[in-house]
Amino acid sequence: MFLSYEERTILFMNKRNIYLLFTIEWLQGMVFYGSIATLYRQSHGLSLVEMGLIESFFSIFVFILEIPMGYIGDRFGYKKTLISCYGLYFVSKIIFYQAYSFWMFLLERILLALTVSGLSGCDSAFLYLSTGKMENPRIFGYYHACGVAGMMIASLTFSLWIQDVEKAAFLTIFPYLIAFGLSFFLNDIPVEKQGNSHHLRSLFSDLWKQKRIILFLISTAFILETTHTISVFYNQIQWKASHIPMIYFGWLAILMNFIPFCSAILGKLAQYIQEKQLMMGLISLCFLSCLVMGFYHIAWLSIAGVFILTFVEALYTPLSQSIMNHMVESHLRVTMLSIYSMIMNMVGVFTNMSFGVAGNQKIEWVMLLGALFSLVSLLCYWKHMKGEKKNGNHI
Repeated sequence: MFLSYEERTILFMNKRNIYLLFTIEWLQGMVFYGSIATLYRQSHGLSLVEMGLIESFFSIFVFILEIPMGYIGDRFGYKKTLISCYGLYFVSKIIFYQAYSFWMFLLERILLALTVSGLSGCDSAFLYLSTGKMENPRIFGYYHACGVAGMMIASLTFSLWIQDVEKAAFLTIFPYLIAFGLSFFLNDIPVEKQGNSHHLRSLFSDLWKQKRIILFLISTAFILETTHTISVFYNQIQWKASHIPMIYFGWLAILMNFIPFCSAILGKLAQYIQEKQLMMGLISLCFLSCLVMGFYHIAWLSIAGVFILTFVEALYTPLSQSIMNHMVESHLRVTMLSIYSMIMNMVGVFTNMSFGVAGNQKIEWVMLLGALFSLVSLLCYWKHMKGEKKNGNHI
C-alpha cells in the first residue's frame, strides 16, 4: 500500500508529536526534590499546617479551573494550550526554588493549578489524535511509563549524586525548561469540527443523556482512587500490621517503583485480551486483593496484595484514558475530558474522606472499604457494558 506525499507528511508529523510528548513527559517526571519536598518546604519556613492549607487551596483551584481551561484549549488550539501550560510549569519551578514565604508557595501552587487543569485532557487528546484508535492503548501505556522513568531517574540521581535539598530544587528547573522548549516543535492538530455539540451547555446535556458514560467514569474513579490510596498511603500500615520488619520497607518501595513500567506492555495485552475483559479482570484483581488483605495479615499476602494494586493502577490508568478519548463525540474534546475529570474528582473527594474515616479505626476497615469500592466499580462497569450493548455502541 502506497501513501501519498501528504499522507506521509501527516504520518511523520504525528509520529514526531508522539515522541516529543514522550520526551516531555519523561523530562517532567524528573523532579529531583520529589523525595524531600516536605523537608524543602519546612527549610524554607513553611509549617505543616500551612502546607495542608496550600494543598486545600490547590485542590479547590483545580476543581474550579478544570472546565474553563478545557474550553480555552478547545477554542485556542491544542498546541498553544500545551505551550502555555508547559511554560507555566517551568515558571512554577523557578518560583518554588525562590519561595521563602507562605504567599510565594501559594503562588507556585496557583500556577500549578492552572497548569494541571490546562493539561488535563489536552495532552491526552493531543496524543489520541496523533495516533490511530487501535494503537491508543499501547501509546498511552508508553506515555505513562515515560513519566515513571523520569521519576525513577530523579530519585536515583538525588540519592546517588545530588543529596542536597537546595541543589535538587535548582536542578529541577532545567528539565522543565527543556520540556517547554520542545513543546514549540509540536505539530498542531486542527480542532475537530464534527459532532453535535457546539456549545458548553450542550455538553452537559449530551453527557446526561448518555448515562452509561457516567457509569464508566464512576467505575474508573472508584478503582483508581482505591488502588492509589491503598498502595501509596496505607501500604506501610498494612505491612506493619503483617509484622514485616521496617528495614525491608525501603526495598519493597524500590520494587514497587518498577511496577508502573508494566503500563508499557498494555499494547501487547490488548492484542490478546479484549478491552472489556481486561478491565473486568483488573477490577476483579483489585477486589480480591483488598478482600484478602482485609481478612489476613500474612506478610507475603500483604506484599503481593499491594503490588497487585500498583499493577492494576499502572494498566488501568492509560487504558481508561484511551477509552475516555474514544467516548468523546463533541468537537470540544478537551472540555468534555475536563468534565469527565471533574466527575471523577467528585467521586475522589468521597472516597478520600471515607478512607480517612476508616483509617482512623483499623487498617482492616481500609482494606474492606477498598473491596467494597472495587465491587461498586465492577457493578458500574457491568451496567455500563449492558447499556453499551443495548445502544449498539462499542468502545
